[in-house]
Amino acid sequence: MKRSAMLVIVLLLFMPLTVRAHHGGISLAMGPGSPMETNSPLTLPRGAFVISSRIEHVEWKKRTFTEPINKDSFTFFNMGLSYGITPFLTGNLFLPYNVKRQDDLGKTRGIGDVKFLFNLGFNYDPQIKGIRLNTDQDTAITLEGVKKTYLSVFAGATLPTGKNRKELGGEIDPGMQPGFGSPSYTLGFSATRQLTGPLTLAADTSYDIFTRKDRFKFGNEWRANLAGIYELYGKPEGLISKVDGIIELNLLHIARDEEGREKQRATGGTILYLSPGFRVSFPKPLNGSFGLMLKFPTLKNLNEKGEQQGAEGLEKVRAIVTLSFYF
Repeated sequence: MKRSAMLVIVLLLFMPLTVRAHHGGISLAMGPGSPMETNSPLTLPRGAFVISSRIEHVEWKKRTFTEPINKDSFTFFNMGLSYGITPFLTGNLFLPYNVKRQDDLGKTRGIGDVKFLFNLGFNYDPQIKGIRLNTDQDTAITLEGVKKTYLSVFAGATLPTGKNRKELGGEIDPGMQPGFGSPSYTLGFSATRQLTGPLTLAADTSYDIFTRKDRFKFGNEWRANLAGIYELYGKPEGLISKVDGIIELNLLHIARDEEGREKQRATGGTILYLSPGFRVSFPKPLNGSFGLMLKFPTLKNLNEKGEQQGAEGLEKVRAIVTLSFYF
């Protein structure tokens, strides 16, 4: 048990770390008082940066009709670097590394598709009854006692840096590749506000567009997330400065994959995840936070569900660990 825990920590801290669904997840949420899957609209001060890492591990339910080549498990790593370009604009770079295992056929592993993401932050102040871009006073803040609603528009793209032609059992399965093989694009909107006392609410929605590679195209993805963050413990001068309990609802709709112009059976669907977790924050000089979350597919409507295996909504377990440091 100790050996396994040490392995997870080493992987989290030192492996190069894709983006969403078939390729794992990322999030703009980082630091005290923020969710984990739901994107946070908060921006960084000019010249400040955050180094973050995330490991997401998925164990798939196995089906008799796909024996002996069930997809077994996927492990996704992301190393992130976020930089405050201006008080209202934060740039993000995510470097992925993915490992995918399939019974009897072995595994694929390698660098995934690098992602660039930009976050434009603004806020609504009821005192002036207006919306304005974030200023220095609106960055790297805690929301305690703040009456503003913080908002953002985020947009990004991936570059096809990951390998996408690896064979398992003499076949090339697009879903088992470290990379997509073609660019993808993201556009989203997020908001957060302190409700009462220790409770903060955050929400976002986003749309991911995948492009065609050699006649194959992954289905586009739409997300809507809602998170409640509750401060369970706070002691700024303590060894641990803050502990937040997190509960999220994560809605994911995936369109069917396409081969040529034909939509594929047994692909895509809609899943609602219930995701409990927590985040522990540390004061200076560390200025860090550690998070853990489990995602449970609670409601789902998958296309030809009885013919799917190794797809979203059919997890045995999905666990996420994050670690970030602010400079």
